[in-house]
Amino acid sequence: MNFANYIAHFIKYYTFSVVCFFYALNPKNYNPASRQVLVRQIYYVALEILPAFFLLSIVFGTVVMGFLVSIAIEYNLKEYIGQLIVQFVIVELTPFMMALIISFRTGLRVGAKTAIMKVNNELNTLKIFDIDVVSYLVMPRAVGNMLGFLSLVFLSSLIMVVSGYVFLFLNIGMDINLFLSTIISAVTLKDICLFVIKSMIYGFIIVTIPSFDGIVIKKRYFEIPLSLSKTITSLFIIILCVEAVSLVIEFL
Repeated sequence: MNFANYIAHFIKYYTFSVVCFFYALNPKNYNPASRQVLVRQIYYVALEILPAFFLLSIVFGTVVMGFLVSIAIEYNLKEYIGQLIVQFVIVELTPFMMALIISFRTGLRVGAKTAIMKVNNELNTLKIFDIDVVSYLVMPRAVGNMLGFLSLVFLSSLIMVVSGYVFLFLNIGMDINLFLSTIISAVTLKDICLFVIKSMIYGFIIVTIPSFDGIVIKKRYFEIPLSLSKTITSLFIIILCVEAVSLVIEFL
């Protein structure tokens, strides 16, 4: 795909994502069928992988927080530990890393299922029965993924904070009340808004990009791997763009 085709593809996806967003704002679209899809998506994203995710978060959190706290102690930056944990780890790094992980798990799954439905004419069957594909499949998955992803990132952030305290306690014997006050004093309204909005954007695009690529695929099975490859590339580029914008906003 050359640059001009990629721009055209992105504009079509942007239009598609806007339609999905307005569908999500309309309460009438949350019928029993779409609510069932939404609940299944939350279960798949947030609950099914919880044990493995919990273990991964502990390992990842211990390594990252250990490195960060060690650098802060070595360069006598203890007074900035709370700010580093909140702005760098919780607001920036955790949502970004979770977005990459969930993209490969959920994004590929959604893209593959949608593409197979397109090739097998299942999407056309839905249209024959006057069932809107966006309202029935894409929108509830996107909303469910947003909620599930936000829950995972929030849980991962808590694990990061606990890991940071354990490391500080073992190294300098920091009191838990002092640690919590350091974290709380470093949190701003902008950090909270950026954390929530960015996490929801990640959850949204992880579903809408693969869904769009699956819907526009040609009805040939050998196109599916090409579609998934394009999906991962698009997800990675857009996630990097969102993260770049987030960094600019955070440090303005």
